[in-house]
Amino acid sequence: MGGSIAGLLSARVLSEHFEKVVILERERLPDGPEQRKAVPQGRHIHAMLEAGLKVLEELFPGLLEELEAGGADRIDMGRDAAWFHFGAWKPRFVSGYETILCSRPYLEWKVRGRIVALPNVELRQGYAVQGLLTEGPGGRVTGVKVEGPDGEETLAADLVVDATGRGSRAPQWLEQLGYGRPEEEQVGIELAYTSRFYERPAHSRNDWKSLALYARAPDSWRSGFLANVEGGRWIVSLSGYFGDHPPTDEAGFLEFTRGLPTPHIHEALRGAKPLTQPVMHKIPTSRWLHFERMPRFPDGFVLLGDSVCALNPVYGQGMTVISLGARRLGECLAAQARSTPGNLQGLSRRFQKGLARSIGLSWMLATTMDLIYPRTRGKRPPGLKLLQWSIGNLVDLTSLDEASCERFYRVLHLRGGLEVLLQPKLALALAAYSLKSLFVPLAQRVNLDRMPRAPGIRTPAGGERMDTAA
Repeated sequence: MGGSIAGLLSARVLSEHFEKVVILERERLPDGPEQRKAVPQGRHIHAMLEAGLKVLEELFPGLLEELEAGGADRIDMGRDAAWFHFGAWKPRFVSGYETILCSRPYLEWKVRGRIVALPNVELRQGYAVQGLLTEGPGGRVTGVKVEGPDGEETLAADLVVDATGRGSRAPQWLEQLGYGRPEEEQVGIELAYTSRFYERPAHSRNDWKSLALYARAPDSWRSGFLANVEGGRWIVSLSGYFGDHPPTDEAGFLEFTRGLPTPHIHEALRGAKPLTQPVMHKIPTSRWLHFERMPRFPDGFVLLGDSVCALNPVYGQGMTVISLGARRLGECLAAQARSTPGNLQGLSRRFQKGLARSIGLSWMLATTMDLIYPRTRGKRPPGLKLLQWSIGNLVDLTSLDEASCERFYRVLHLRGGLEVLLQPKLALALAAYSLKSLFVPLAQRVNLDRMPRAPGIRTPAGGERMDTAA
């Protein structure tokens, strides 16, 4: 259920384990990389972190090269991104952590093209799922009831996957079937994004391909993001919490950039040609539905993506977490086939528990930082302030040297867990910096003012060159 990124990646892993996979999408899909009404967040900037890129490479060999050939930029996070984070500039260096810069509709269009080419996958458009079929009260899920172009019908299935996003009706359906509702965790942020596309200046002297300006909580809550995308364009997304939302009129959008942590986006846009009108998307909460904690859960049914956990998009984790969820689904199916061939009993609960472990780190990091703001709504556990102080000091430390920043990127890109940050050398450096932070003003501890330049890159012959392409 659902033909967006979560549904498409799920269909790809399912195609290796089932004779036939049917994707049910309620919308009529465009023929090209166009914005969809059902994906309002698609107009805004997106990130696919390195762990997500690895999944794309595994599932769709050659896809990243195809994206690049069409105008996307595959960049090194440390070298090609200028990042003002939590009030300080990150160092610029060749980090080895990659991401790809392209629009969400372009990525989704390319992935969908790969999916519909699979011989055992069928994409049905204009089908709205109305409910689940079961073997009786409390029984396994056996299919779905749908409303399609020809009216109501039922579709039988060995496994039903809910990838319908924030609008998922699974909590109501499970309650109606006698399973109860999942525990829901929310963090209220009252966030809004406003975004638009610009023509990329032909003779730009910038040495970055992505520019991110994050507010330093709790004193500021405006952030701005600018990145190269296909078509020789920039996408610019501005965000603000608690009703301080970026306007959608021409003058207001540009004026909002004056209030960002640094003037760099404002200066970049003054000479750039707008291609689209500003559009806004509101996200009142981050939300995690804990299906893994339900006392009873039906076989034959799994959920992933925003149907389970919708993260604050400011941190750029969403598509990567979705990708890891799809890969985990494939791993669970492979393990099930080895242990009990032809039998899916117990798969659903095992997958939901495993998915929760995949989500946990990203949820903790994002919500811990959001809860720094006094106006954020959400449960504040004991010891939260100490954790926030420690994470804030860690983020500051990563602006001072490449080694600390590299380890931070390792966690950010989901290549490792918190154990990466507990290595003795980094732990000692963090302890020393935390002590210093008690006595030395911020301006004397970190680089607040000067955007670092991109480093020289050693060629295979040993010479030096500068990668300064905008």
